Amino acid sequence: MSLLYLIRHGQASFGADNYDKLSPMGIKQACVLGAHLADIGVVPDAVYSGAMSRQMHTAEDVRRCYRERGIIVPELVLKNGLNEFDSSSIIISQLPEMQEQDPLLAEHLPRMYESRESFKRIFEGAMLRWVSGAFDKPGVESWKDFSARVSLSITQIMEEQGKGKNVFIFTSGGPIAAALQFVLNLSPETAIRLNWQIVNTSYAKFMYNAGRITMACFNCTAHLELEQEKSALISYR
Repeated sequence: MSLLYLIRHGQASFGADNYDKLSPMGIKQACVLGAHLADIGVVPDAVYSGAMSRQMHTAEDVRRCYRERGIIVPELVLKNGLNEFDSSSIIISQLPEMQEQDPLLAEHLPRMYESRESFKRIFEGAMLRWVSGAFDKPGVESWKDFSARVSLSITQIMEEQGKGKNVFIFTSGGPIAAALQFVLNLSPETAIRLNWQIVNTSYAKFMYNAGRITMACFNCTAHLELEQEKSALISYR
């Protein structure tokens, strides 16, 4: 059997002009993860990442923790299929019809990145419409296409690595949710709701061989929970 570790990136820069970079907290989370995995003896035979800055930065911080301990790990391999979906384009495409159904949404738009309630109302509403497949828009990647590219990327990695390997995959919450749907045969709505529970730098672990893939754990956060400041290290965006 081989093991796939699907690792979510550290906390990104939520509400900033450039979301796609790690915040200082995200950098610390990545370093805590790398130190933990190295110290418990989990050494990757291959390391993959999506091509987004927050994904690659998390991967490089973890690799650096291994190097600091004198442990050689493979070079990072990038796969665009592991990139996160474009939540901004999804929200923009869904908003007009959402506002027709709920005119009060206009009051929440200016506060979307300041109010948890406003963000949840707009973001979750748009995501649930998107994954349903009933409101697909031209030029916006559908959930069906998104989950298909993620599944293809994971299948390719499994075929490339074969048996008896530890494989690290640095990605985002959406691809991890799509992987859960792929492995556990979940509905799209269940998968996206699980996405909202995925902690930054948590990992889902899957066991696979030539014939099957199964989930060993989901949303693993022992590395954060072992820290004295564990409550401050738990984040979701």
